Amino acid sequence: MIQEILILFPCAVLFVGLSGLFTTLKNMAGSLNNPISPARESRPSSTSSHKELPAMDMKTAREGLGKISALLTEPSWEGLVSFGAVAAIALVSAFILMFIDLPLPAMAGLGIVTLVSAGIGLITLRARHAAGAWLPMGITIQGLISGKFPAEASQPSLGPGAAAVASSTAPPADTADIGNLDKHSSDIPFFVAEMPDDPSLATLERYWVVEPFSYVTIKRVGNEGFTYVVSEPPISKKEKTILLETYAHLRDIIIYDETEAGRNTRIDPVAVSRIIRSFDPEIADDRLAILDYYIRRDLTGYGPLETLMRDPALEDISCNGNDLPVFIFHRAYGSLPTSILFSEAELNQFVLKLAQKANKQLSLSNPMVDATLPDGARIQITYSEVVSTKGSSFTIRKFRAEPMTPLDLIRYGTYDARTLAFLWLAIEHRKSLLVVGGTASGKTSMMNAVSLFIPQNAKVVSLEDTREIQLPHKNWLPTQTRELNSEGIRGDIDLFGLLKACMRQRPEYIIVGEVRGKEAQTLFQAMNSGHATLSTIHAGSVYEAINRLTHDPINVPPVMFQALDLVVVQSIYTLGKTRIRRCLSIHEIAVNKDGEITPIPLFEWNVQDDTFRKLYTRSKTLEEIAFHNAWDEKELELELAKREEFFSWALDVQPPTLRDLANAIHDLGD
Repeated sequence: MIQEILILFPCAVLFVGLSGLFTTLKNMAGSLNNPISPARESRPSSTSSHKELPAMDMKTAREGLGKISALLTEPSWEGLVSFGAVAAIALVSAFILMFIDLPLPAMAGLGIVTLVSAGIGLITLRARHAAGAWLPMGITIQGLISGKFPAEASQPSLGPGAAAVASSTAPPADTADIGNLDKHSSDIPFFVAEMPDDPSLATLERYWVVEPFSYVTIKRVGNEGFTYVVSEPPISKKEKTILLETYAHLRDIIIYDETEAGRNTRIDPVAVSRIIRSFDPEIADDRLAILDYYIRRDLTGYGPLETLMRDPALEDISCNGNDLPVFIFHRAYGSLPTSILFSEAELNQFVLKLAQKANKQLSLSNPMVDATLPDGARIQITYSEVVSTKGSSFTIRKFRAEPMTPLDLIRYGTYDARTLAFLWLAIEHRKSLLVVGGTASGKTSMMNAVSLFIPQNAKVVSLEDTREIQLPHKNWLPTQTRELNSEGIRGDIDLFGLLKACMRQRPEYIIVGEVRGKEAQTLFQAMNSGHATLSTIHAGSVYEAINRLTHDPINVPPVMFQALDLVVVQSIYTLGKTRIRRCLSIHEIAVNKDGEITPIPLFEWNVQDDTFRKLYTRSKTLEEIAFHNAWDEKELELELAKREEFFSWALDVQPPTLRDLANAIHDLGD
């Protein structure tokens, strides 16, 4: 009688296992025609290299049991083999009990083994059934038929989760594809609605941002001009309810660490899958992937702005108040309204979330915040109607992942090879430079690009309100200001304080993100004491910049301008439907005995044919460089030609990395 009872357990294991396998194969066969068949994201293997075992205690025992449980339910070959081993032990031990006569003690021991292995098998089967993890990830019915199996599982782009799930050292799983969807219409997933055939809707461009979940269409709506329309997969009322329940569940168990560099929040994809399936066990894999996208977008990403934040074609994102469209600045199309609007409550909640991501405090008593987001983007926030009468507002200036280089400036037509060769020779020989321009004219990007001309071993110190400068130099010290919001606590550090401290560090080059106050006087003192400086200032022309610097509230004495060598003026223009940035002019600065400041033009942009004209016959800057290097005029021209030829050569080869380009510039300069 005991033998028959013990045999029932392994038989049950076998029956449930075969039923689960049959159900899985049936579901897989039914999804053959599904255009999206996302594989589940793999869990880290629970096996690791052998280490010295710690002393056994209750915590260690629980961790050990957890690892064993994870291994048995893991949707991988290791998990399948482990589960098979447990089932085999149950079946073999039951077979021995049934057909082999054993002494009573041996029979009792073998019976215990049968019961334990059969129980573990049943529990594992239940867990695998709940998670739909019968076969190793990436194995499909097509693969079973053809005999081809993927080398490793992969998951389609899951929005912000691709960055949140991966470790800080792993690259994101998806990248933006700025290709035109009209050329790949067969690749558009099932949830993308066909554009209506309406003459009032003129589509200018369409491209993926988070493939295959969100894409962007730039189209004309009636007579209202072009609009930046974000398209994401629609969800049903039932799926929305599942999302809300899942949000509530995950908020209780996830610990966020968004204030550190990089997004370190980790969401276990298997746990998310189990939670969703607990609310809807019959949910299809493609719908599960869509819900997973929204969960990661809203919990660890930027919610409705996730597509905008991940579109590399955008420079700025701004919202001027509730019930108003969010505006963007597109690299190709300029300023455009989007299809995204916030209600008053949604906007207030969203700006609070942005402030939290930036590790800043935002409240009615402190309604304005300037900060940096974890990905490096600069943000300015106003809260409620205390400051902005239209309600909360925000402006995000996106951070360029790869800094601008001199080659980029030539490709975009902002400079030509001859003007950059001149600036290269000047900066390499420790000449001071001031970049002048209006908002969004590219001042900081240009300054960062020409900073590659600084010799690699020179001591460089940069000072900024918000970190933007990126240099490959190893002898570079980046610093930034600090602002404390708490009342009664002292410790604010402004640019003036940073600059005074910088002077004690014996820098050869000082880079100041932007001068706007009393720090400008200290900067000019640094120039006059022999330091090479690079900085920017908001102004429309070289004369406006001089007026700003010599009058209140800055008040730099005119005599100190003798140490300023070059002023570069940049601006942004609209040609047709395209926004372009151009260097308008490059000037030398001369100061006579009476303290009169005179800008001397060296190069000028010709708007008629979009070229740069050389205006000088003699240059004080070049004469000083030639004198200190004992060059005659022919040798000086040879040095300029050598650098100009380098740019022509570098533009014809595969784009180098920032480090390789810096090394090549350094080698040529030597």
